[in-house]
Amino acid sequence: MSSEAPVEKPRWRGSLLTWSLAALAAGLGLGLLGHASGHPAFGVLAEVVKPIGDLWMAALLAVVLPLVLTQVLDAVVGARGAESVGRLGVKAVVLYLVMLAAAGLFTLLLAPPIIAGYRVDAASIASLHATLPAGEVEAPAPGAGSFGKWIGGLLPRNVFEAAARGDILALLLFTVLFAAAVARLPEESRAPLARLFQGLARAMLICARWVIAATPAGVFALTYSLGLKTGGQAAGMLTVYTVIVCGLTLLFTALLYPATAVLGQTTMRVFARAVAPAQLVAVSTRSSIASLPALVEGGRKALRLPDSSVSFVLPLSVSLFKVNRPISGLVKLFFLAHIYGIHLQPGAIATFFATEMILSFSSAGVPLGGMAFKGLPAYLAAGVPVEGVVILESVEAIPDVFKTLLNVTGDMSAAALLSRSSRLPAGEAPALRSSGQAAEETA
Repeated sequence: MSSEAPVEKPRWRGSLLTWSLAALAAGLGLGLLGHASGHPAFGVLAEVVKPIGDLWMAALLAVVLPLVLTQVLDAVVGARGAESVGRLGVKAVVLYLVMLAAAGLFTLLLAPPIIAGYRVDAASIASLHATLPAGEVEAPAPGAGSFGKWIGGLLPRNVFEAAARGDILALLLFTVLFAAAVARLPEESRAPLARLFQGLARAMLICARWVIAATPAGVFALTYSLGLKTGGQAAGMLTVYTVIVCGLTLLFTALLYPATAVLGQTTMRVFARAVAPAQLVAVSTRSSIASLPALVEGGRKALRLPDSSVSFVLPLSVSLFKVNRPISGLVKLFFLAHIYGIHLQPGAIATFFATEMILSFSSAGVPLGGMAFKGLPAYLAAGVPVEGVVILESVEAIPDVFKTLLNVTGDMSAAALLSRSSRLPAGEAPALRSSGQAAEETA
């Protein structure tokens, strides 16, 4: 490690991981204690630490958008970069679909028998109906959630408006198109732009490392606020639902370790070390987008991923790939069907799963980015009452932590699988190659 250039020094040392884990435990523990005691001092402390968490979260979100765009520009603009990254992008999307299908099959096999073991009484159903907020759900607009509408919104009509909204996917697609156009310029015009994009990408990585260095403070502030608000609450059906969806999500996350080790030609220990920093950011922020800087750092250092993976696949995965969606969506469908005594036909399940696959590519990588009841048409088509979806959404803050953990782990797993034949050997320092050349090798 000491032989590498200063800019390449790893920032995620053991001490930072230790402090981050301690901050995570302290924040959650203190928050739960405050929730249980109700002492006003805990509320005062929340007001003190809240700006710290807000500032850290704002810094992460401020860094991540230019980080994504500069990394993609650097990846695409290179010798034959447009064609090679294009092929790599197709491979990535195919892999995403395979992993989503695997997550769906996993849920279809495990969720129904687990949920069937839970016995529901009429009093519990009545109590849930009584807690339903009035006017919580608006009727979906015609065509909402449709494939055609999703396709039509892929590219931004106004780039600056999309940037203000943080529409990562639309901006990413526009950036790829722009970079592909730059890559087709004559060499005398393309070369200076390529150097500019490479410099911007490296500068943004340095900025990202500065933000990552403040992780312990941010983790404590955010997890304390979360623990203080939610406590250990949720009884009855809400608790059962939360336990089931969190348990299955965690189990699938654990399965990614051996699967990545075997299929990605690495070891579970190396993979765990690479993804751990991003997982810490994920569980504290519930934002896979905010985890991108740590993903890039862990992939580059621990897994020794090629430039094409850290500069293109990881940003693409964070913006596009939400492997939790088939698990969380199907668990909610089966659980509500069990509560209300609805017999789900195979065709209804298949339609629902296909809809969830599409929606998984449009969820924002921010806390509860999959909310807003975007999947309501799928639930309604399966015959599930709207109020059931609303009730379960009331506890989504807890499962959302585990969903984000799975998404981030899946992002790193996808990058490792796509680069299985192009990773650098252990002990060899990463060469400062152009991203276009690295993408060409991977493709």
